[in-house]
Amino acid sequence: MSVRRASGGGTSRNAADDPTAPAPPTSSRWAVAEDRERPAAAPPRSREEADARYVAARDAWTAAMHRASSGRSADLASLAIAQQAYEEATSERDRWQNGARVAIPIEPEDERTPIDIVVGQEFAWRRVHESGLRRPSLLGRLARRITRRG
Repeated sequence: MSVRRASGGGTSRNAADDPTAPAPPTSSRWAVAEDRERPAAAPPRSREEADARYVAARDAWTAAMHRASSGRSADLASLAIAQQAYEEATSERDRWQNGARVAIPIEPEDERTPIDIVVGQEFAWRRVHESGLRRPSLLGRLARRITRRG
């Protein structure tokens, strides 16, 4: 965040007439050039990392509480920032502790050799494609003889 001093009212007439010109700062002493929010930290990837962030935020909040007893506005502002970071870390830690666990099944390794797998696939292919080419049953052969088709 960058901060610049406000100008003391010495604006030119042409700048005031220009609608695209930036407005003069409203504060008499300081004006914020860019008011950006702080970038969000990446969420923790494990429960241990969430716990470590929680402990660090708790310690920073405790130290900010001690400094804020001075009553200075800078110390009170740092306390507010530390409080927000502590609340975020607490919610992330709670999310990791109370999160639903998802079981991922692990299939055992196939104990067959590659040649056994290939032969099994070949037999399965033959069963599928040769099922329509079966020899006719006894009744089917008798029926063809009677009707003299075969």
